[in-house]
Amino acid sequence: MPDALPAITEQDWALSDIAAGVPNLTPDTVEAYVPQMLNLQHLQGVHFKKGCYTGQEVIARMHFLGQLKKSLYRLSFKGQEPVIGTRVMVGDRAVGEVVNATMAGPDSGQCLAVLRHDSATATLSLENAPDATLTLLPLPYTVPEQTRGDSADT
Repeated sequence: MPDALPAITEQDWALSDIAAGVPNLTPDTVEAYVPQMLNLQHLQGVHFKKGCYTGQEVIARMHFLGQLKKSLYRLSFKGQEPVIGTRVMVGDRAVGEVVNATMAGPDSGQCLAVLRHDSATATLSLENAPDATLTLLPLPYTVPEQTRGDSADT
């Protein structure tokens, strides 16, 4: 089959989703976040002017009032792959949690994490690995909420 696509591993697929800033939810995390925390409005995953779905009022209220304090960031890490839900720390304060993670090499990888906007540029680490710092990586799309400095708590 000359037009066949090359096969890739599940790890490569996960890494490409992370690089694209596309979260992959599990049964344990599917109800943990509102769509805006996962940047779904920037991936055309949410439409605020049409449709009817469970939770639409909360989603629309957050969109129109602009009160989002957390969103999805892409990070690199050294060491072991963090478990989904691992808390992201600034010192001894939790500022977010890992949504997806995968290894990119023998001792490093990338993850998507929902983080507080006011803490994303601080020195970040994982809850059980305080010496392994996380490094922000760019997302392939713009997230204006991350630079706006919204003050309401979500």
